[in-house]
Amino acid sequence: MTMRAARVRRAMAMAAGILVLPALSITGLGVPGAVAETDPSADALGPGQRVELTVEHTPAPARRAAKAGSFQVFPVPTSSAGLRRITTAPNGDMWFIETEKNKLGRITTSGAIDEFNLPYVTAGYTANDLDVDASGAVWVAYDYGTKVLRYHPLDAGPATAWAVPTSLSIRSGPDAVWLAGSTAAPGIRRIVGSPVPEDPNSPDCDGALGRGRDGLMWCGQFDRLVQINATGSGGVAYPLPADATYPYSVAAGPNGRIWFGRDDGGSWFTSPARGSVGWVGDNNQVGTIRTGDRTAPRSLVTGPDGNVWFTSVGAAKGIGHVNAAGVGAVVQVGNYEPTSLTYGADGAIWFTDEANNSIVRVGRENLWVTNVNVGANSQLAPHAQPPVSAKKKLKADKKRKKAKLTVSCGSGLMACSGTVVVKAGKKKLASGAYAVAVNSGGKVSLKLTKAARKVLQRSRSVKVTVVLTAATGATTTRKATLTR
Repeated sequence: MTMRAARVRRAMAMAAGILVLPALSITGLGVPGAVAETDPSADALGPGQRVELTVEHTPAPARRAAKAGSFQVFPVPTSSAGLRRITTAPNGDMWFIETEKNKLGRITTSGAIDEFNLPYVTAGYTANDLDVDASGAVWVAYDYGTKVLRYHPLDAGPATAWAVPTSLSIRSGPDAVWLAGSTAAPGIRRIVGSPVPEDPNSPDCDGALGRGRDGLMWCGQFDRLVQINATGSGGVAYPLPADATYPYSVAAGPNGRIWFGRDDGGSWFTSPARGSVGWVGDNNQVGTIRTGDRTAPRSLVTGPDGNVWFTSVGAAKGIGHVNAAGVGAVVQVGNYEPTSLTYGADGAIWFTDEANNSIVRVGRENLWVTNVNVGANSQLAPHAQPPVSAKKKLKADKKRKKAKLTVSCGSGLMACSGTVVVKAGKKKLASGAYAVAVNSGGKVSLKLTKAARKVLQRSRSVKVTVVLTAATGATTTRKATLTR
């Protein structure tokens, strides 16, 4: 292609809304050969080849004022993309993988999306995983894990790719990028400038991979966690309890220890279930917290708020969190099915939804109270709501169908929410629900019963008891007067 033809091609692409990056060198393992432009859809990853990596850009949607309890949805332009892992880069951008389309994606906190076509893929093969290192470089295991690509958005130079043995997971460490093998081909490998041959004594890692706070990598096996040494030539294994096998996610936790999410894996006919989160303690003993028989914790991320956040891909689909004290919740977000999540630079939780082919942003203020059936055996302790109080007077409307009650919420982590029941002796006179932001008050509309209307026909006022029951189960009572 001549220089003039290349400039014309770029101009046409930009007019069509497609950003064409400078030609990127894709370097494979082997002896360097002649530089040549080839079709990006070619199956083989040849040495020293050049390729134009195109980016399809979708602008951010118009900003709208977010309502309390709301969430924002950003559909991914490529249909049936197979959205999986999403992670936050040092500059606040979030990168995600499109497994079924062999694409790399990026979304900003404003909702603008870029999609990068991964080069040289084998027909029918899929992308597997991605991570972002401390410099902001994005690493992708793709083409069914047989290739790894490094791309830095700020580099003017080429991207680099290598052919590697099949890898399911990729994570960056302080001095190397690490690859974990598959169940069929377990093992651990490193990239230090270029791929390092696998040590014959490397641990048999088969999927889950994460970095501890000490910089050492951890990986999962069927019934154990393994702390890998700095060279990948061995490690220390920590057997998991019989009810905590199948660790699918590994991440550094809030107490400086490694945490994991596990479940029974499910089948073609059943959802993953019997979920737990756990950690390796100071005494090297493994502890677990059951999240419920209908949950399946995956995609663990520790946020700066001290919580371990995770998605539940079981029958109870949602966003979960837990802190070192075992306090947490699992929350359903509309009708969406979180696949992988990340803690955004804006303080919100962002997640991919493979089923709905979308990326969803939800504020943490909406994620403190469990609102989905997690099944039996959950050990998550609920958060304590702020103190809530009610005024001493309720006034009925002229038709005596409704009454207004002023409710106040004190200081705390989350809003006050729950139900209100008004009684006179054993008679139920009114009921309703309240939802009030922290450090504020609000009027609650209560529905009056027939008994209340009869009482108010005989008397202008009646002494009542107001019972406020928080979503966590805590109750507050006070004496008040209902008037007409």
